[in-house]
Amino acid sequence: MAEVLPSQGILADRCVDLDTRRIPLGLHHLLPLNPPVEERMTELHAARGVKRFNQVARGMGLIVATFLIGATAGRTSAAFTAAVPIQGSVVSGVVTLDAGGVQRLTFGGADLAAIGPGSSFTQTVTVTNTSTVTNPSPMTDVALWADFTGAPADTGGLGAVLQVTITRSIGGGTASTLYSGSFAGLSSFASFATPIGAIWGSRNGGSTTGTSATSATYTFAISLPAGSSSGSGSSVGVSFVFEARNRTA
Repeated sequence: MAEVLPSQGILADRCVDLDTRRIPLGLHHLLPLNPPVEERMTELHAARGVKRFNQVARGMGLIVATFLIGATAGRTSAAFTAAVPIQGSVVSGVVTLDAGGVQRLTFGGADLAAIGPGSSFTQTVTVTNTSTVTNPSPMTDVALWADFTGAPADTGGLGAVLQVTITRSIGGGTASTLYSGSFAGLSSFASFATPIGAIWGSRNGGSTTGTSATSATYTFAISLPAGSSSGSGSSVGVSFVFEARNRTA
């Protein structure tokens, strides 16, 4: 029996002496003793083996990575290359019209504020196609239409009796009539899709003569017939719009 220490009291008869340590009986399965030297050495060797294996494995990984990098670098450095720059640029054309600076129909400066029956006025406007587009088509379609946006309301019926005639001569050719009728009737031609008369097809940068010439002369004539008895004290207004669109096919 081992020596009983005063501090152990009644636990002394339940203890055994194992390598000079006193462990309460019944608890040794919770507090295992140091394993035998052989087991500890085996575990130590195993741990060293794992460590050594990990070191070797890591070393192999580095070697493999080095080989992969070396192979890639080798392929790059062994390639002969040549570069020939070929420049390219794209510039868009423009679709433009020139009305010779005319922005308003003035009919030669005539007084249009108080016209009466028998009055008539004429003004010509030459429109030139200055567009530069060549692809997909060198053709520009020009339409004339009437815009009544913001025009005064025809409260006295002047629009019904006021007569308007519009003609066009393309490239100096014979003039053709685009419209002849009442002022109010122009409201039916209020967009590019519903133009006043046929659309004029002009070739960009083309000839100044012929049916596809780059210029056309429009003549606007308005008159209040001498026998008119209505339209007194009324006013009307309109904007004539020349719209050009490049042909896409």
